[in-house]
Amino acid sequence: MRPFPAQDSPLPTLRGPRVVLRAPQPSDIADRLAAGRDPEFRRMVGAIGSVAGPLTQTDAEHWYEDVRRETFGWVIELEGRCVGVARLHSLDASLKQAHLAVGLFAPQHRGMGLGTEAVQLVLSHAFDTLELSAVRARVLAFNSRAIACYRRCGFREVAREPVSLDGEAAEDVLMEVRAPESRVMCN
Repeated sequence: MRPFPAQDSPLPTLRGPRVVLRAPQPSDIADRLAAGRDPEFRRMVGAIGSVAGPLTQTDAEHWYEDVRRETFGWVIELEGRCVGVARLHSLDASLKQAHLAVGLFAPQHRGMGLGTEAVQLVLSHAFDTLELSAVRARVLAFNSRAIACYRRCGFREVAREPVSLDGEAAEDVLMEVRAPESRVMCN
């Protein structure tokens, strides 16, 4: 994929009714550390193998640096606290498309529509500001919550691929939404 040109200005802040998507800041390290290492979150993002022990300060600092390096890597903020991430990645300027990934760290923030709100904000930026023609998402087939979220926002399934997660067979679902479709759906 041909990379998308770097944006000329800082990462924009995207505001929804409940969440704010913003650039990472040092205080997010403490929020990420407090969320800990949730086994469900790890499974839903395809993390392989068990990790012994709780999330460490070093782990949280590495996470922070990874998000900061992303051209379009937002922290999902709820009530002044970092509760997850949303990012556009693998941007292709010639095809005018990118991939989306959204994750909420702790169980108490799931099932409240926060992920859907974050997806809506990123899609609005992707189609209105970046003028992309399509956004794709790759999600494990057993992650029914994420699939439902993406469907609410107009994504359709376009392919399935077998994957191995720590020696177990699973399926990756490739989903896509095109610019006009996101205007009709996402409710």
